[in-house]
Amino acid sequence: MTDEDVAPEQGELAITRTGDRLRLAREAAGLSLADVATRTRITQRHLAAIEKSDFSELPGRTYVTGFARAYARAVDLPEAEIGAAVRQELEDDEYGSRPLYEAYEPTDPARLPTARLTWTLVIVTLLLASAYGVWRFLSVEPDEALIAAQNRAADESEAPQSDAAATPATKAGAAAVAANAPVVLTGLSEVWIGFDDATGKTENWRTLEAGEVYQVPPAYIEQFTLRTSIPQALKVTVGGRDVGSIGPADTLVKGVSLKPADLVTHTAGSGAATPAGPRPKG
Repeated sequence: MTDEDVAPEQGELAITRTGDRLRLAREAAGLSLADVATRTRITQRHLAAIEKSDFSELPGRTYVTGFARAYARAVDLPEAEIGAAVRQELEDDEYGSRPLYEAYEPTDPARLPTARLTWTLVIVTLLLASAYGVWRFLSVEPDEALIAAQNRAADESEAPQSDAAATPATKAGAAAVAANAPVVLTGLSEVWIGFDDATGKTENWRTLEAGEVYQVPPAYIEQFTLRTSIPQALKVTVGGRDVGSIGPADTLVKGVSLKPADLVTHTAGSGAATPAGPRPKG
């Protein structure tokens, strides 16, 4: 086999893209790029890009196919076949330029908090919330002007409480109350309450909102007495039993024993002021 027989086969193998085929056809026809540009009215720069299959230099995909078909007509190649081959190359280039698929990972698992750390944060949050609740209870203080006004009203209008009004039936009911029965205070509307020591000094106080429930600690029952200036806004229960108002409406009452039996006797023996009815016409 001679070198002349091998050369064409090697030349055919060298044709791998449509641009090579167009270039070889132009050279076989003895045409220059300028000649093809004159025939097709396409700039030499675009023709050279088509021969190199460098379609990125052309205005757009539609222009690439149209220019390639015009080039094919100029060098007597089947333009439909050339157009289809160029479209296939464009698709291959577009597919090859796509980024490789990578599984999406929202975050690095190594950076996620461990279960131990999560539970630690939850426990710390709960402890902080509990500490704030205790601080809120101990730090609530009534307005100083309100306390002063209530103390003055107590000095001017307080009347000593008497057990004489308690009936035998009331005393019997008080005796039946368990000494350790829970004493619960409930705000019917916003009401300020205070706890006085044996000398009458208010050591602890707080404000109950409407519907707020407060169970008096056993230590308070033994050491303190109750005071308030809005008795009608305070509901007192002993062992789940409503013992009634601890004093007349809108009147400062203090020195109210918190012991279950005393509360039953006190509320039964204290009468709330009854408003006068309308005067008859006459």
